[in-house]
Amino acid sequence: MEIHSPFDQLLNDMPRTLAADEAFVRELKTYAYPVSVKKGELLLRPGELCQNAYFINKGLFINIFTTEQGKECVTGFASDSQYPFLSEISYFTGTPSNFEIKAIEDGELLCISRVHIESLSARYPLFASYYQQAMLVIIAKLYMMFAYLQSYTAEEFIKFLYAHYKWIIQRVPDKYIALYMGISTSWYCKLKRKIIRNHT
Repeated sequence: MEIHSPFDQLLNDMPRTLAADEAFVRELKTYAYPVSVKKGELLLRPGELCQNAYFINKGLFINIFTTEQGKECVTGFASDSQYPFLSEISYFTGTPSNFEIKAIEDGELLCISRVHIESLSARYPLFASYYQQAMLVIIAKLYMMFAYLQSYTAEEFIKFLYAHYKWIIQRVPDKYIALYMGISTSWYCKLKRKIIRNHT
């Protein structure tokens, strides 16, 4: 059986010139390392400083904010099928995180520290450009998702997810999507059944 390197997906995502640079690839493999997580495990806990970025080879993750009263709010999703880079705003601010990153499927990731990302970026401009673009895409996605969530009714937003982010509907447990939308799980499930029924 063919064994694939945990770096294959990341290198396939990069510009070909960069992925073909043997010196860069050698350094990348020196700095980055694979991480396995089980469903329910946390990559980051509130109060911790996020000092790493992750590339998702397999799995599904959510960002959760918990209020002082213990109320949970889901603030984002990341998966192997779309937006495979995973981090948290603490990575950029250098301050302790107010969020947690939770695996909701068994996952396999590549972990690389901020220090090593900055080192690679300083010496490989193409990597710097690639990584900056990846982060900008994630930030833009978060802003756009929030804009749609605020602009649409609950039913319209679920239709939007079904049309453009079907993997969220199919893979994320209903309670987490409901928490993201700020509605009850029962109301979400009712609307979801109605929408799926109309599309079959």
